[in-house]
Amino acid sequence: MIIDKQGRIAGKVSLIDIVLLLIFIGLLIGFGYRNLAPRAVQLTTADTTFYVTVRVEPLRHFSIDAISIGDIFYERHEQQPLGVVADIQTQPAMDIIKLPDGTPLFVPMEEKFTMFMTLRCNGNITERGFFINGNTHVAEGSDMIIQSNMVACIARIYSISDNLGG
Repeated sequence: MIIDKQGRIAGKVSLIDIVLLLIFIGLLIGFGYRNLAPRAVQLTTADTTFYVTVRVEPLRHFSIDAISIGDIFYERHEQQPLGVVADIQTQPAMDIIKLPDGTPLFVPMEEKFTMFMTLRCNGNITERGFFINGNTHVAEGSDMIIQSNMVACIARIYSISDNLGG
């Protein structure tokens, strides 16, 4: 390719013309992508009630006795209400002991319990997940420090459902 003194390739097309043409094509593609492409489906519900079940272990009996249905729990750092206790289930806490051959053995821990506490929460459900109070994201398997007026504990989110017991 030969560029002459006037900046034309092979005496016909200017380099500036090519750059302007490429910019124009890029703008057309951008406009088409933004305005003509099908939009992603957004599943969003606002002010929805859903139920978050958290697993807390190991707890002693007096900690469980300090929690009642109707208590309000807060996220410890934000001090915003997460939800109201709707259900409490307990079972003996289990510990894992390795046998000499490496096999794990589950044995109950003395006077300690695993608690499954279900909170009735209000928030938003979006394509990115569940949000309590618009900004506290909750996802199964994540940990958070929660507290009531009587108890503070580290809880792992066990399940999230749109109905109690689901």
